[in-house]
Amino acid sequence: MTMADIIHRRRGSLATCAVAVALLAALATASRADAQSACPGAAPVCPYSASSQIGQRAGGVLRFPQSVAIGPDGSVYVADQSSSVIQVFGSDGSLRREIGRAGTRPGELTSVGAITVAADNTLFVADGSNRIDRFDAEGNLLHSFGRRGTAVGEFNFGKGGGNDAPAGGGLVTSGNLLFVSDSLNNRLQRFNLDGSGATEIVPPGLLYNPRGLAVRGQRLIVADDKNHRLVAMDFGGRVIRTVGSGQGARGNQFSFPFGVAVDPRGRVFVADDINQRVLRFGPQPDYKYKARWGSYGTGPGQLAYPRAIASDATGALYVTNTGNDRIDVFDNTGGLLRSWGVSGRGKGQFNAPLGVAADANGVRAVADSINGRIELLNPDGSIASSWGSPAPGPTILRSPVAVAFDGAGDAYVLDQRRARIFVFARATGLPARTIAAQGSGPGRLLDPSAISIAAGVITVADSGNRRIVRFSTAGEYLGAWTNTGTVRGVAVTPDGSRTYASASDNRITVFDAQGAVVKQFGGLGRTLGKLSAPAQIALDAGGKLWVADRGNNRIQRFGPDGERLGTFGERGIGTGQFINPTGVVVDCRGVLTVTDTRNNRVQQFLLIAPEAPPCVATAPIGNPPPPKAPTLPPPLGPELAVKVLRTGKLFTTRQLPLRVGCDTICRVEVTGTLTERTKPKKRKRAFSLSLRPTVVKLAAGESQIVRVKLTRSQVTRLRRAMKSRRSLTVTLQIEAAADAGEPTTVSRSLTARG
Repeated sequence: MTMADIIHRRRGSLATCAVAVALLAALATASRADAQSACPGAAPVCPYSASSQIGQRAGGVLRFPQSVAIGPDGSVYVADQSSSVIQVFGSDGSLRREIGRAGTRPGELTSVGAITVAADNTLFVADGSNRIDRFDAEGNLLHSFGRRGTAVGEFNFGKGGGNDAPAGGGLVTSGNLLFVSDSLNNRLQRFNLDGSGATEIVPPGLLYNPRGLAVRGQRLIVADDKNHRLVAMDFGGRVIRTVGSGQGARGNQFSFPFGVAVDPRGRVFVADDINQRVLRFGPQPDYKYKARWGSYGTGPGQLAYPRAIASDATGALYVTNTGNDRIDVFDNTGGLLRSWGVSGRGKGQFNAPLGVAADANGVRAVADSINGRIELLNPDGSIASSWGSPAPGPTILRSPVAVAFDGAGDAYVLDQRRARIFVFARATGLPARTIAAQGSGPGRLLDPSAISIAAGVITVADSGNRRIVRFSTAGEYLGAWTNTGTVRGVAVTPDGSRTYASASDNRITVFDAQGAVVKQFGGLGRTLGKLSAPAQIALDAGGKLWVADRGNNRIQRFGPDGERLGTFGERGIGTGQFINPTGVVVDCRGVLTVTDTRNNRVQQFLLIAPEAPPCVATAPIGNPPPPKAPTLPPPLGPELAVKVLRTGKLFTTRQLPLRVGCDTICRVEVTGTLTERTKPKKRKRAFSLSLRPTVVKLAAGESQIVRVKLTRSQVTRLRRAMKSRRSLTVTLQIEAAADAGEPTTVSRSLTARG
């Protein structure tokens, strides 16, 4: 449901939006009891009459899918870094169920680095909280074990940080054993399935950032990521063989191999992350290189940073096409069978939305932090535009955390990682200038977290420097207040006489225009008026303060002097529930918008008694051109194998058979000439003729017999010219071309007989 479902009637001159008439009639007849029952956590009363959301928590939306596993029943388990949930699909991509939700407690998930499904259909998850959770088939938590550390039984997986900082870990089971890649501790550990029996089977020193794991028989294969190889070992950690010839883009080389899988025939497949491809090797004991496929791009069969791979019982290969937010399913020769997944960077989706602001006409701007962009929402909830560029891509915003509009409708976007304010021109949707820079001196920022604009002054929560910094909208440094503590949110009255700040001490502090403390309220707690890790804040037109009470998973409203007016919300994934809400704003249409950060969505609420100014017409919103995708070097051309099978009896068989193979999907064309070897005395040149081109298509790692044929008329001409002579020179040109990379050409010159 979009905002078209909840746009409400306003008193006075503001007309009712036509798209909302039907719902308004329903709202007029709805009882307050009905509204109250749909308003979780409300006290003393529910402040809104209807609600909706933009963006999906999960439900087939993928946000940097990092791990994939196949269950005994053929179900496909997919773990994202950013969705904080395991999604379970059928082999056709149909969504079956979800497991887990955002959080740090056992059974809750942060950034998932690895998953595996045991033979008993239980699911093991390596979470960014440095523990392993085990769920039953229905998603109920059975037990958890591990914590951060270097002792046996402890882990350091890494918390993950978007597309460029993947979470760590690798998991695989065999019988009653669970093997774990303890990535940042550079070792492998082994456990019983119940978490007991912790054993360090490969201590630090051999492996560098181990990732994916696979088992075949009594052999364990690990993707040794930063050593650019595979290592095969027994279950005790004794190395049997290494695979790969170092870092590079040739067939038997890797560039940060991430995932590894073994199909039912024992063939080994690798997700070669930075080479944007899948590699295939033969079975043990030699693991000979056989094939590869994939190149960087967004099209069908193209890959962007593939990180995990799994094989089902039929030999189909499921690849997490991480940068493209989808699952691609291939056959074992690189043929694309199907794909699925809605991108979390698509229109109207979010990945950890943080700040939100509204302009004078009710357009909301949402800081879509991990996606590196600002999404602008029309009053009806539709997407007006997108400013910046979704990562991975040409990055304009590295980490947008907050946004504010000035009187002209330009957007001031606070980029936490770059510690700058990017000013986006409304007419173009492109950054026109920047304000501030990283550092601790005057006019500099460090880990800033919130921004507000009032009376021509920009106020910034300079969290890393424990101060509030002020600039003019022209970029002039106006000074800083240093008596603030670690501020997380700021809101300023329209006349600039009061500044409200939420801080890490769980209080709201009120400053006057000179930065002197006027009042404090709040304090740690869960009752009405108490706070836990408050995030960003906003003032409505009546001077009431709305607070994203992040740690309590709710929204609170206070009077100008801290009067406790109400609260609503609770922890959860339903409507009116939140997991770590961060941004909040009330627009001119009386709609409260909240960024439900860990649920990767925006919720909006039609306030029953809004205090909002009249809406004012604003300039159109610019739509910048789509960002250009980054370019990467093309892959190397195909590795081409050619073997001549027979060179005799050309006049009778009229064909020259060759066995031709490509290590990647390719189109092969064979051309050539036939020339008699012995020149007749009465002729100056030997007779020759051109062979008709022969074209075949080859799957990756496969070979085929190619028959270069002579026509009957060509054989007749040869016989007449050569009479009793039969010796011929055959010159062949074999060219193999793939979808990406330069063609490969092989020449052969051989002697044949007619």
